[in-house]
Amino acid sequence: MKELQDNLLLSLSMDPLLDSGNKEQAESAILQRCLDGLDIARASIWLYDVKRDAMHCQQICPKELSVDELPALTRQQFPQYFAALDKKRVINAKDARNDNATREFAESYLIPLDIWSMLDVPLRYQGEVIGIICCEQTGHYRDWSEEDAGFVGVLSDLYGRVMAAAERQRYQQQLEHANERLESLVNERTAHLQKTLDQLKQTQQHLIESEKMASLGNLVAGIAHEVNTPVGIGLTGISHCSYLLSALADSVRAGILGKTQLEQTLAELQHSSALVERNLHRAAELIRQFKQSAVDQSHYELHQFAIDDYIQAVLQTLQPFCKQHNVQLELALNSGLILYSYPGAIAQVLTNLVTNACIHAFETPPANASAQIRVETQALDDGRLQLQLTDNGCGIPHDHQPRIFEPFFTTRRGRGGTGLGLSIVYNIVQKNLRGDLSLVSKPGHGTRFSLTLGNL
Repeated sequence: MKELQDNLLLSLSMDPLLDSGNKEQAESAILQRCLDGLDIARASIWLYDVKRDAMHCQQICPKELSVDELPALTRQQFPQYFAALDKKRVINAKDARNDNATREFAESYLIPLDIWSMLDVPLRYQGEVIGIICCEQTGHYRDWSEEDAGFVGVLSDLYGRVMAAAERQRYQQQLEHANERLESLVNERTAHLQKTLDQLKQTQQHLIESEKMASLGNLVAGIAHEVNTPVGIGLTGISHCSYLLSALADSVRAGILGKTQLEQTLAELQHSSALVERNLHRAAELIRQFKQSAVDQSHYELHQFAIDDYIQAVLQTLQPFCKQHNVQLELALNSGLILYSYPGAIAQVLTNLVTNACIHAFETPPANASAQIRVETQALDDGRLQLQLTDNGCGIPHDHQPRIFEPFFTTRRGRGGTGLGLSIVYNIVQKNLRGDLSLVSKPGHGTRFSLTLGNL
């Protein structure tokens, strides 16, 4: 069951539907994984209203009941249930008809629908609980395990990507509509132009923040998958140590412990503990690198740092994402420069360029070679840095190249593309880093992005 749940979570985290902006279809995908991973009869998503005094069903799976047939749950009707939700913890009700948190539903809902057990896990977005994922077992009691709760907990975390994508799409539509209105009203409403532009800037800032969260979401999915391997090996090693110690204790109690058995057991214990230590250090290093990259991309602060070492650390956090897309990273970091700049801005630029190449450049894999992205640095004569990212992918059509940095220009409309990734990169390089960004691309022969950066 654990392996099935891990596979379901991995496939869902890589599904572009979560970032497409289609909230209804993304919710259905999450609930279907919930049914498959827990082998239960029904799952649903409920969200609070603005005052948090009621919850409304957004989606139910399978769709035996219409969402419109399910009334809102109000705090006045179900005070004990809402009091349990206010604690922001998982509601684990094996006997839902008698559990303090859920027995209020017994007569009106649980008994008529033959529901015996419930598992309600909070949905969080931007640090706030916004609702729940409700899991229901019919026909018999279900003793929910910690693995079950953890599985649904990860699904609830992935729901944050769905909300971010829906919000991003809403901001995008607002911005596009505002641009269209500007074109027709600019000659008639000059007096209101400044106010409209201020609204556009504010909306664009929200959209950029949502784009940052989507970029970090890709890193989260890759790092989570990558950390599983050393943690799994560590668990296996420590289990083996426990077995050896138990066998040693049995021999001591029986009075049959000999020198040979003691020496063999000690040797195996040393080997297993060394294996556990190596893999735990590996997991800790992966998490440290990810945390540093996440913090850098969220906050731009000026620092002096070795640019080659920093680029290598950022690209290390992107390795899992590249592996998922079967792309190899090749590094040639030879500048030797110390920059005084915004490392967070550089991390955001690298993340967007590499993930953009993985998604767009290799939709058609290279015919006679493996998919590769080469990242190289060198020091220019004037002391500035030249950073180049070159892929051997499909290249960019000639008629698209003049528009590649325009906001909302994308060839993946409806498939999760917003057309903002390279526009954000261009603005960060020009405004935050005061550098230059250019590209050279030949259809069928790949693309090269060249950045020139200096001290700020």
